Amino acid sequence: MNTAPVASTPPDSSAAPAAPVSSPRLGLGPLGVAVRVVVAIGILMIANLVAGLLPLALTVIPGAVETFGGTSPWGFAFAFVLQLFVLCIVVLAVRFWMRRVERAPLRAAGWRWGRRSVVWLLLGVVVSAGSAFAVVALLPSTGPVLDDSAFVGDESVTPLMVALLIVYYLGLAFMQQGIPEELLFRGMLLWSLRERPALAVAVTTLAFTVIHLVSNGGQQSAAEHVLYLALPLGFALLAVGLLLWTGSLWAAVGVHGGFHVGNYLAVGFLPQVDSVTSWLAIGGVQAVVGLALVVTALRRGKRILDGES
Repeated sequence: MNTAPVASTPPDSSAAPAAPVSSPRLGLGPLGVAVRVVVAIGILMIANLVAGLLPLALTVIPGAVETFGGTSPWGFAFAFVLQLFVLCIVVLAVRFWMRRVERAPLRAAGWRWGRRSVVWLLLGVVVSAGSAFAVVALLPSTGPVLDDSAFVGDESVTPLMVALLIVYYLGLAFMQQGIPEELLFRGMLLWSLRERPALAVAVTTLAFTVIHLVSNGGQQSAAEHVLYLALPLGFALLAVGLLLWTGSLWAAVGVHGGFHVGNYLAVGFLPQVDSVTSWLAIGGVQAVVGLALVVTALRRGKRILDGES
């Protein structure tokens, strides 16, 4: 029996698999892993160092310190430029590394925006900020709620000042910290080790945690610098857990920025609590949730940065 030929339908380009990439110049042995970790940390340090040195240029421009210093609108604008500068350096450096060493496009490291990206971003913010705020709310207080003068000094608080502070802290949470750091650790570094998922999660989480030994979070002693690591460890695991389930780097960005947002909200609206206790409590809760997400995702066969969002 003769049958009519079936017309072939061109495949949906949106569902087509990504073009294969060339083999990276570095392997996944101890040396390759170590070099990638050092490069990720080095890019972050250089970006922040350069941005930190830029304000020194103001000292050679007459009147620039008075104009761009303090809490004037121009001062906030300059701070925004510095935050953007950190982000741009990291994106350009990661793009160079991905193309020259990993032999893959920047988007392979998660630098892409899809239809659901905003959903995953907001999900990460809600989960991270909500858990941090809830934990602090349940801890016994050690002091009153900080008043506005704790944030703006002795100057009167105006609606403009409040708006500028909100923009500044959101820029600090996302543009200077959340996006660049996640692109480096849960993007470039995690993707480069994707063929060994358990190793990728362990290496990126530990590397990200250890660099916070030199962070300034109110630590008063060497022991507190170590205990403070509970925070980055906790939200690093939560970030990679949500990334595995959503396939989107923006979920990790949401977790990172959301952690800072939750901390800002807790400081601004809740009574003060013991710092060390809050570090351990918030980090512990987020680590448990994150570890559960990681284990279940890997058991379900979720792949690293394999989604379209």
